[in-house]
Amino acid sequence: MYPIIKREQFGPTTYLWEVEAPHVANACLPGHFLMVRMNKTGERIPLTVADYDRARGTVTVVIQAVGKTTFQMMDLKASDAVLDFIGPLGVASHLERRAKAVLVGGGLGVAPVYPQLRRHKELGTHTISIVGFRNKELMFWADKFRSQSDEFLVATDDGSFGAKGLVTTVLNQVIEDHDDIEEIIAIGPIPMMKACAELTRPHGIRTIVSLNSIMVDGTGMCGSCRVTLGDEMKFACVDGPDFDGHKVNFDELMLRQKRFEQEEHEAMDRYRRERERLTSLGRGGENPAEIPSRSRPDVALAPIPDPPPPSDTPKKPKKVQNIAPTKMDMPVQEASERVRNFDEVAIGYTMEMALEEAERCIICKKPHCIPGCPVEINIPAFIDAIVKRDFRESYRVLKSANALPAVCGRVCPQEVQCEANCVIGKKIEPVAIGRLERFIADFAVGRGWDDPSEIEQSGKKAAVVGAGPAGLACAGDLVKAGVDVTVYEALHVAGGVLKYGIPEFRLPNDTIDIEVEALAALGVKFELDTLIGKLFTVPQLMTDMGYDAVFVGTGAGSPKFMGIEGEAFNGVVSANEFLTRVNLMQGFQQPLYDTPVGMGKRVAVIGAGNTAMDACRVALRMGAESVNLVYRRTIKESPARAEELHHAIEEGVECHWLTNPVRILGKEDGWVTGMEVIRMTLGEPDDSGRRRPVPAPGTEHVLDVDMVIYALGTSANPVIAQSTPGLGTNRWGYIDVDEETAMTSAPGVFAGGDIVTGSATVILAMGAGRKAAKGMLKYMGIGEG
Repeated sequence: MYPIIKREQFGPTTYLWEVEAPHVANACLPGHFLMVRMNKTGERIPLTVADYDRARGTVTVVIQAVGKTTFQMMDLKASDAVLDFIGPLGVASHLERRAKAVLVGGGLGVAPVYPQLRRHKELGTHTISIVGFRNKELMFWADKFRSQSDEFLVATDDGSFGAKGLVTTVLNQVIEDHDDIEEIIAIGPIPMMKACAELTRPHGIRTIVSLNSIMVDGTGMCGSCRVTLGDEMKFACVDGPDFDGHKVNFDELMLRQKRFEQEEHEAMDRYRRERERLTSLGRGGENPAEIPSRSRPDVALAPIPDPPPPSDTPKKPKKVQNIAPTKMDMPVQEASERVRNFDEVAIGYTMEMALEEAERCIICKKPHCIPGCPVEINIPAFIDAIVKRDFRESYRVLKSANALPAVCGRVCPQEVQCEANCVIGKKIEPVAIGRLERFIADFAVGRGWDDPSEIEQSGKKAAVVGAGPAGLACAGDLVKAGVDVTVYEALHVAGGVLKYGIPEFRLPNDTIDIEVEALAALGVKFELDTLIGKLFTVPQLMTDMGYDAVFVGTGAGSPKFMGIEGEAFNGVVSANEFLTRVNLMQGFQQPLYDTPVGMGKRVAVIGAGNTAMDACRVALRMGAESVNLVYRRTIKESPARAEELHHAIEEGVECHWLTNPVRILGKEDGWVTGMEVIRMTLGEPDDSGRRRPVPAPGTEHVLDVDMVIYALGTSANPVIAQSTPGLGTNRWGYIDVDEETAMTSAPGVFAGGDIVTGSATVILAMGAGRKAAKGMLKYMGIGEG
């Protein structure tokens, strides 16, 4: 929790918080912003830093109540606290000494322009500040601005103080009076920044604006904050928030800011009604966000009986002809039922089912399944222990190689890995290795089988950057080797893509939390709300903070778009954003949770991987009337798991194979109305070995959709590379590592997972994390590594 140590009210809906956050204050610079989450059910909202005091360890933000969340926040008092206060984020303003600079703040934008004004004054710039308000009563910080300004000018709409009119009226006069202005910084409402940029354009004066666009994570993961600069798409959270005002497409930005207007109005109406109800009950001072009934109830895990006593009965060799030819079916919810809920689709084996399926394993002397497993689980050993009813031993074997068996048993593509190499699979269906892994991991819950007392401490200390699959796997191996491990995670929960990218009907949050808690029980420490590269850097971890080695497992990050016409329309989102809003922020539980989703009725999903299937199936559960999967190749080339594709089609997803988007259509109000597509044919194989799709001229047609979700993979998040001198990357921005040790070009810094390979599977990321852990142990001189 982050305590509010000071609060001021500047007007009916404008207020200031000074928040105690020493590490954030120490790292803040002008131009940075924060992501703030008020409570467990709250949304993450971006707030630009208005001031920071490193000596006091505080950060100041000025907030205007415009929607439900900011009105709730206005009710908080000094001594209250917020749950998450994440920052600093974004790229700090590039400020250098100028002969003369003009800093323009409009309304709420007055606050974030102040740190830039102060810095310009420190640099020796002649500063002219212009602030604008609707009237004198709404003014704030006039004395602060005077103290840092060589010239201080005020404009009010009604003329109650200073010049009557808009800040642009004053700015125009300043430009006429001064012919040596080198830079203008304008922060405020979008129309104001646009007007300032248009005013300065004919004069050729460098004009910088700060764009506080709609965000979800604020770390470059979702693409919600994308803006158009000239012909380029930029993400405000990692490329900004400062941009060249002469390049920004402000008209497009203003339309995009209206994405959630309807949902915001509905949320505000509910909030007002709830406040009125509380007032009528004599509880008018109570914040509706604090009402216990708004919390999601915990779901108790079903009790499972203890296994029979272990058996040492010798096992006779099996012959394939005596083994059941098919796997034990996995019980699942019926499609017609599950499409209306977010409960887990695959229900899991009973004990009887698991014992029967385990009997199908012939316990090969030379098993081929182990090399097929990226984390090298001793598969025959864990299955043999099931047959012998020694479930604790089976769990021990699993956990010795896999930090997340309950996760992997659910989402790993065993059919192309371990099960693809199963010996009996050459003649009959392979053993259901993944289903057995899930059974044992679920069975172990609450039994205390993760024992930290057996770990001998090494005296070494390691940092893991990112609490996704790679980071968790690495942390698990390090802590079991006696290393003092701290995992730093940018989001407010541990799990990475497991939490934000995979829906609960495939991977329940409880399952992830249990796996993370098991690691914590072994001694792994988790520092959430910590974006390495911003709050601390990798070099700081290795020097100031005393870590002996660092692992970077931040995931790939930024979503890919196609660059076709119409991608800026409202209703066009990345799968990362869509799934983050629904999964991480629990948007499927509105109104209990506050994050809006912006759901369409007729949805198109571009792509055919597992993420595309997740997006399709989530859209159906969120009330879409139709969901269209659009893929430029055939079903045979689809990279999705066969099971996920089968479930999607079974639930009602319509697949458009050999179809590719040409452009997205929309109305003047900025909303999607359709998507033009073209038929494709398959030509010669490309670099991936798959046949290259070729457009068939004359086959263009329009799909009737009002929402388009891009599920085309991700590109490298640049934050770590930009903040770590000497860290080698390839031409796509992914980190280069030694193939044997996973060490980067920076000594003591290791990396693995999607930030090295690009988008891949959970289990491949975990395998990379384990390889890096081995390299780190050797580097730190622990055992053989």
